[in-house]
Amino acid sequence: MDFGPGFLPTFLYYFTSTAVVCAFVVSRALSVGLDSSIPQEIGAAGGVVAGLLGAYFNRTVTYTVSVPSQKKFLNYLETLLEQMGYRRAVAESDETESESATTAESTDLRVYERSSFSKWFSGKIYVQLDAKSVTIASRAVTIRQLRRQLAASNERKSP
Repeated sequence: MDFGPGFLPTFLYYFTSTAVVCAFVVSRALSVGLDSSIPQEIGAAGGVVAGLLGAYFNRTVTYTVSVPSQKKFLNYLETLLEQMGYRRAVAESDETESESATTAESTDLRVYERSSFSKWFSGKIYVQLDAKSVTIASRAVTIRQLRRQLAASNERKSP
């Protein structure tokens, strides 16, 4: 299941946005026209740097974990996500239903997001439940943090 943009779309988004803004700012700062090559070259260089950084940190990455007990893992994962500031997102349709708890538990895709203002900058975390595995998808920086924490917890459990 695809959850979001990978490396190339994320790179192109950051590259074009930064290249256009840089070219415009450089042309105004140096009092040269956009038709000269200086703003375009500086904009392209800035776009490459911003595109690589944006794609490295913000592309969507998936991480699959095989789990013997889905319930235990989900409890632990929800604890980790709460420590990171994420809470389970509730769909508007779930809020209006009287059986929202049973409806939420029957789905095999869970969505977590931060509350208030920070949710606009941190993205969502998608958790796909399968028979013997759990797939987590989010921004690369978030998945790296989760991987480190899950690996640290596995090392503590090992003798």
